[in-house]
Amino acid sequence: MRFKYGILLALAPVPLHAQPAPRGNPGELVAAESALAHLAHDKGANAALLFYAQDSAEVLAPVRSPARAWVKTHDAAPWFADRQTGEVWASCDGTAGVSTGLWRGGWFATVWKQQKKFNYKWALTDAGPLATMPQAPDWVTGKLADCPARAPRPAGPAPAGPPALRPLPATIPAATGGDSHDGRSDDGSLVWRSTQLPDGTHHLTVWVYHAGAMKAVVAR
Repeated sequence: MRFKYGILLALAPVPLHAQPAPRGNPGELVAAESALAHLAHDKGANAALLFYAQDSAEVLAPVRSPARAWVKTHDAAPWFADRQTGEVWASCDGTAGVSTGLWRGGWFATVWKQQKKFNYKWALTDAGPLATMPQAPDWVTGKLADCPARAPRPAGPAPAGPPALRPLPATIPAATGGDSHDGRSDDGSLVWRSTQLPDGTHHLTVWVYHAGAMKAVVAR
């Protein structure tokens, strides 16, 4: 599979704020997806999902469930039949990303979070059937969120503990109804929301910061 590497960067300078250099690398998310698929082939889909899941990982299909509970009653093997990643988005700072693609019967989307050793584990995954299958992608398209401007670091020693999350660079729509959980990259350039509705349906939306606004790149 070929990898088409596209990068989207904000070009306009922002006065009085530092424009950080991007550290995200979509290729690392492609590698994480590839490693997951290879392990699923060698050890089974459920074992692979658990191996690459962070402790708090959730599966949305058919309802929101902790990954470690979900694999006890479900089989993810169909999701890995003819699995093809089509697009990945990385946050500007590389602390989060999302991969999307197709399997034999439908679509999938997986949110990845960077770990302390700078490897990736998945935080949220969802998949569903498609009545009409689109043409499978010939390559993976990798894209990078714009880097939000940030204020210069204040003088003095750095505070103890993990760094505080930066404010979102732009607004995202408010959650409307249902049980919604939001997650984000440290710099706020990539945000996701999973929503479980009372009728049993669920939705996954992922936004990235691009051209001064939060753009939905996954809406399922």
